Amino acid sequence: MSEKKRILIADDSETVTSLLLAALHSSGYEVTVTADGIEAYEAGKTGEFDLVILDQLMPGLLGLEVIDRWHEEGMETPVIVLTGVDDDRTAVESLDRGAVDFVRKPFRMPELIARIRHHLQH
Repeated sequence: MSEKKRILIADDSETVTSLLLAALHSSGYEVTVTADGIEAYEAGKTGEFDLVILDQLMPGLLGLEVIDRWHEEGMETPVIVLTGVDDDRTAVESLDRGAVDFVRKPFRMPELIARIRHHLQH
């Protein structure tokens, strides 16, 4: 039997993290949650995760700043950026800076879970 895939959720919204945590656990993933950019950066740089779900607007460091720091250190874990900002520029910048996907809030959970499965298979 294969090991459970490990996912880091970095989001300062308790509502979002609660919903994601429940959905990901029920889908068989092992999940760690952080609530700010600095915690996310520290947790993610360990390399212990198969995927990161990263909010763009968080206290401490913005999601794109976290991605930049990880890339400077050679971290290649796939990152899906979440944001409540309805701005195409943010989507393009996220992808240009190394995110594998971009999802706007509010999101549909089945679609996000499908995107997670897809990125974990590649």
